[in-house]
Parts: sequence; C-alpha cells; structure tokens
Amino acid sequence: MTVAGTLRVIDFGTAAPLRSQTYWHAVAYGVSAGAAPTLSFVQPSAPYVSIGYHRRLEEVDRATCTTNGWPVYRRMIGGGPVYLDKGQLFFQITMPMRSIPAARHRALRRLLGPAIEAFRAVGIPAVLDEHLEIVVDDRKICGYGAGQIGESAIVAGNLILDFDHRAAASILRAPSATADAELARLIGRYVAATPADPAAFKAAATDAYCRDLQLSPRDGVLNPIERDRLDELDQRFCSASWLAGSSRPDPDVWQAKIRAGVWMFAARDGDTELVVCVDNGRVLRARLQHPHLNGSRSSIETELAGLTLAEAATTLGRSGDPGTELADLFTRADPGRSL
Repeated sequence: MTVAGTLRVIDFGTAAPLRSQTYWHAVAYGVSAGAAPTLSFVQPSAPYVSIGYHRRLEEVDRATCTTNGWPVYRRMIGGGPVYLDKGQLFFQITMPMRSIPAARHRALRRLLGPAIEAFRAVGIPAVLDEHLEIVVDDRKICGYGAGQIGESAIVAGNLILDFDHRAAASILRAPSATADAELARLIGRYVAATPADPAAFKAAATDAYCRDLQLSPRDGVLNPIERDRLDELDQRFCSASWLAGSSRPDPDVWQAKIRAGVWMFAARDGDTELVVCVDNGRVLRARLQHPHLNGSRSSIETELAGLTLAEAATTLGRSGDPGTELADLFTRADPGRSL
C-alpha cells in the first residue's frame, strides 16, 4: 500500500545495460499496484541502445550496434532510438496516474519542473523552453521520455556527464554518407554535456521532487511485486519478438529529430539526393546531389537557407528540371510525423 506523504527514493547505482532499463520498468508496476511515488536513479555500466515503444526497429543501424557490442532494447515509453552509456546518469520519476494532470503538457511541466531545479542547484542554468525541452541556451542538455505503464506515469531523463555525439549519430541508420555527416554535425551542435557531481544532483533532485510534490523522502528497495516483474521484464526485453515491435510501413523520407524544433530529412529519387536540416520550420542547411547541377549546386543550397519548407519547394519548382524533381522531395518531408 502507498505510504501517505512519502516519496520512495531508490538508487540502483551502476547496472548492466539490461537492468538499467528493466529496474525502472519494474518500479512502474509496483507504483501501479500501490507502492509510493518513486524517484529512482541508475547509471549503465556499458553502452547500449534504447528504442521507444512505437518506433520502427529499422531506424536503428543494427550492424553498427553489433560491431560495437551494443545491445538494443525496446522500452515501454515513447521517444526515438538513443545511445546510452556510463557518461549518463538516469533519473525516473514514477507517479500514480491519478495524482498528475490529465493533459500531457501540464503533466510534463509538473514532473520536469523539479528536474530543472536540480540542474540549477548543481550549477547548470537549465530552463524548460516552449517545446518542453530542457536546455541551456539553444542546446538540449537532457533527453527524456514519458509514458504510462499500467496505472503509473513515468518521466525518465538524464544528467549528461559526458557525451559521444559520433556514437549517438552512428546508431541511426542514415541513408547516405552525406546524411550521416549532417546528423553527427547537428547532434554535436545541439546536444551538450553538463558535467556535474552525480551525488549532488541526486540529492538536489530528491529535495526538489519532495518539495514540489509535498512528500517526505524515504530510502527504498524493490518490493516483492517489483522483483517478480523484474525477472519477467528481463526475459521480455531480450525477446526478439518484443524488440521487433509492430510492423509499420517505410516512410517516404528518412527523418531524424535532434531536439525539439531541430530535425533533418533525407530523400532520394534515382541519382538525386536531398539532405535538409531544419531549425524551427526553416531550412538551416541543404545538401544536394544531382548529376546535372554541377556548379549551380552551391548557389541553390545558399538560396534555400532560411526558407520555410513550403517556400523552398516553391523556389525549386520554379526553376524547372531538376528543381521540380527536388521540390517533390521537399514536399515528402513531414515535420508533424512522429520523430
């Protein structure tokens, strides 16, 4: 049963990649069954890849992961494929669904607010921006996922102590060398590590969540229900059928999200390839490959910078071939599609 007015705090320490996922999933089942709201921490002992519940496994470059010995696990909450390693300290706040706002944006603000306080307490001037992204200036400093498991709501985030942006880019199956290079460049530009003392961050997060939720901290461990679930989750997460997920059609274009508002897409039609980086709805950078562009390629790329996607498509369409062909590739990109 829930202990009224208590926030259970579980520090799992350093854990193997599998357990760094299944520990907090088990906690979700415990909170659903009546355990106290729980703040948990864990740090993986080795690199691995985690993919969101609804995402296509084909987004992950399985060959790269196999070559590097990085296991791939499908989590039960949302978000895209991410590279995780010991340079990241993960925190998870797990609450009964009945105790948080029904509207997603309100629930996220409620559960991310104390994390912002914790970052600031250890000297990181974090803010929650208009996209509900945790940032310092224009760089994302915390990747998080949110979702519901049973009757519990979870927000899982990270303190990035050290970040290998090339490894993070390599786990996505980009369609070309050009797209892969742009992906690595964008991740390096828009995702930042914020080194801080992990123990100080844990203490600050505990204080902030207790204060905001008006709960008292209590050191805890997994209860019997959670330990039973842990064994089942270990097996599920290692199952090939669970990892495969549901079958979904291939998208018209390849897309990758870097941070809220910043994403990229790549499309190919025969000998024509278009790779575009987008920042808040406008072309940040375009890379074109076409056998007949020759010297005009750089001028077209320059002309597209700063345009909206619709403006870029119109501009290209007016130029005749191969512009019409390239404009069609632009129209296939869908910023509203789940990234």
